[in-house]
Amino acid sequence: MKIAVYYDIPFGGAHVAMEEIISRLRQNHQIHLFHNLPKTVHNFPPRRLWIDLESICFQCFKQRHQASEIDGNHFDLVFVSHDRHFQAPWILRFLKTPSVFLCQEPTRALFEDFLSIDKSWPLFNRIYERVIRFIRQKIEIKNAGYATRLVSNSHYSSGSILRAYGRSATPVYMGINPRSFFPANLVRQNQVLVVGNHEPQKALSLAVEVVALITPKLRPKLVIVSPRHRNNLELIELAKSKGVILEIQEGIKTPDLCRLYNQSKVLLAVARLEPFGLSVVESLACGTPVLAVDEGGYHETIVTEKSGLLVRRDALALSGALKNLLLHQSLRDKMGLYGIKDVHHRFLWDTTVSKIEKIFHEII
Repeated sequence: MKIAVYYDIPFGGAHVAMEEIISRLRQNHQIHLFHNLPKTVHNFPPRRLWIDLESICFQCFKQRHQASEIDGNHFDLVFVSHDRHFQAPWILRFLKTPSVFLCQEPTRALFEDFLSIDKSWPLFNRIYERVIRFIRQKIEIKNAGYATRLVSNSHYSSGSILRAYGRSATPVYMGINPRSFFPANLVRQNQVLVVGNHEPQKALSLAVEVVALITPKLRPKLVIVSPRHRNNLELIELAKSKGVILEIQEGIKTPDLCRLYNQSKVLLAVARLEPFGLSVVESLACGTPVLAVDEGGYHETIVTEKSGLLVRRDALALSGALKNLLLHQSLRDKMGLYGIKDVHHRFLWDTTVSKIEKIFHEII
């Protein structure tokens, strides 16, 4: 097939997913990438206004032109991911070529109550934010409605997409590359790993609270890997006040991330309603068990009490489960072996791409 691929994603799990999928699609199809969109300069005040104008107005015209270019080149279909402006990008609205839209998640701030507007903000800011979110929500819902088929990363995400967009999405699990994430037989240090940016939905402060409740003699170092740069001062101060040794690494390469998985005793996954959690399957592929909150896509990636533990969102309960894992190496080893087998059975990129290709053939 001759396939156009549209995506424009900052580094993170979704970016990794697209890179892995594209590299495999190239083996059997003609792939043409469309993602280097020119961006309007908006580094002068009021910066937020220019960001919103870029997303809501300028990108509409730019992506209309790009859709016309794609249609004019007679592709069999267009494989679309989200971009830096919308989870359901403008280009979906203008394409006449059949499209398969891989939706990792709707824009959560537009649809989830716990990410609602902060009431402590000044009145003008709250009014502006409410208006912009209303406009963005309407645009995103309408854009998603134009996709020929929607694909999600989990059954949980399919439910979120249905509630947000009113569209059904076919769940296709994301995966790992066994050449990138594997057991390296390194010495496990007394450390717990968390992967995620310092954002409200990632709940990194809860990870600090959980580790702080471990007795000082047993307490592990907390290592946080952030795909992108964030202001972590608040998190650093919290860890300092709680007596937690905190190490933050930003933007590291895949080999270093694999090493950290292999050097850690446990991966701690505390994100709120995580759609899938690529870091979970990467950790399991390295033989590192996962302690996660009992919600979201973690239900699908973790086999509880076999590859890891699912515990309610409570610092004390999570801390107790973490202590049990830290004290019992045999339990960690057993979970690690099960996790490796489970990942290779259910979460490989080759399997992911095979299922996506089947959907391609169905719409062609």
